[in-house]
Amino acid sequence: MFFKKIYAAFINSFKGIYRALQEEFAFQVEFILSAFLIPASFFIGENVLEIILLSGSTLFILLVELLNTAIETTLNRIGTEENDLTKYAKDMGSGAVLISLLLWLVTWSLIAIY
Repeated sequence: MFFKKIYAAFINSFKGIYRALQEEFAFQVEFILSAFLIPASFFIGENVLEIILLSGSTLFILLVELLNTAIETTLNRIGTEENDLTKYAKDMGSGAVLISLLLWLVTWSLIAIY
């Protein structure tokens, strides 16, 4: 019973990622870039910490993008009419993605420079 629940959760997680890959352009682009950047982190990073920071900051973008998509999908289910609170929530989700991208840029730049 315990392993069946874990298996079901695992399958649902992959379904979410698969659907994001099918329908979300931003996630598609970030996923394809991460497929190149994560292996590259093993060549760019000079030690384990640098490799973790490079690949972790890349994966963090995917994580935040999935959460942003979940927020936007939930808000769209509630209603698609214009609403200030809906716009505010979507803008904050978008802001979170921007911050994750800036974190990635700073991490990769500092490690590549030094």
